[in-house]
Amino acid sequence: MKISLNFVARIVGMLALAYVGWSIGRYLSNQRPDDIQQFATQLLTLAGAGLGLLSTPRLTIDPVAELLRRSRSIPLPELLVIGAGAMLGLVFAVLMAVPLASLPAPLSQFLPLGVAGLFAYIGGTIFATRRHDLGDLLKGLRRPLPTQTLPVPEAAPPLPRRLLLDTSTIIDGRIAAVARTGFLEGNLIVPAFVLAELQQLADSADELRRGKGRRGLELLNEMQRQSPLPVEVVNVEVSGVSKVDDKLVALARQYDCPIITNDFNLNKVAALQGVTVLSLNILSEAVRPLVIQEQRLRLMIRNEGNARQQGVGYLDDGTPVIVEEARHLIGQTAEVIVTRLHQTQTGRLVFATLAPSPEPAASSS
Repeated sequence: MKISLNFVARIVGMLALAYVGWSIGRYLSNQRPDDIQQFATQLLTLAGAGLGLLSTPRLTIDPVAELLRRSRSIPLPELLVIGAGAMLGLVFAVLMAVPLASLPAPLSQFLPLGVAGLFAYIGGTIFATRRHDLGDLLKGLRRPLPTQTLPVPEAAPPLPRRLLLDTSTIIDGRIAAVARTGFLEGNLIVPAFVLAELQQLADSADELRRGKGRRGLELLNEMQRQSPLPVEVVNVEVSGVSKVDDKLVALARQYDCPIITNDFNLNKVAALQGVTVLSLNILSEAVRPLVIQEQRLRLMIRNEGNARQQGVGYLDDGTPVIVEEARHLIGQTAEVIVTRLHQTQTGRLVFATLAPSPEPAASSS
């Protein structure tokens, strides 16, 4: 018969807290307790047993499981720093245990354990928050090695840089053209959960989502055949998180590599967690031809704007141009004058007015 860990923890907790309740009852009673004191001791013992039976898994197993789950997403150097801080806190707790042991029971029995846990937590927290300062301190303490006449071995070639691709970048398709330009170096990494999201989009009942998913899969297959940069599909799973964006951020922290994305929200979340983000939208803005005020443009008015009597045209690169009093010119080409430029989080907006028509020449009488 297999006994679960939860059951064992409940039994151990019940016995431990029952002993604590019995010890408190005996401490509060006389050397020869009367019936009331004996009843109170028994009541405290039963109360401790019941509390241990009900609360031990939540106080022991659940926190440990949550700690293990969170530790999977924390880089190994940070775990080592936290462990060193906790060990240093335990050293101070051992020094405090001597005066605490001289306190009357039951404080002398339980207070050292509580102080040890508190000091371990404080030490781990301090080391975790000051890990960068500790790294700089250790680098400063290193002494240069003495000069040796032995031949220096050849350095191992550095590992290729990794660049994580998210779903929006693959569907967008511009990453293939950017890779062919030679501005990027390294390996393009596509996690298995991103590929699964593309397959889910390709199987969607919605026609627009299905088209995006199929386009992403086709572009990914084309990049694997023709891209000058290696495209790797890594079968790695990030436990403890369910959203694809959260998995990408955790994987980028683990690999210490940037994410290539067009998702504005993912860009902000990754930046807050110290992950480098390469945005194709920002790159496109950087290389986009400039449009200045008072510049004359010729464009077709294609749509109506949000405000009354506005018309909307588009530059060759897709930048929308909002033209005042041009709604009646939808479907026609008009000459406009740029009045102002407005930069948004998703792109650039150009506002313009219709250029004045040339006055007809006066006829001679």
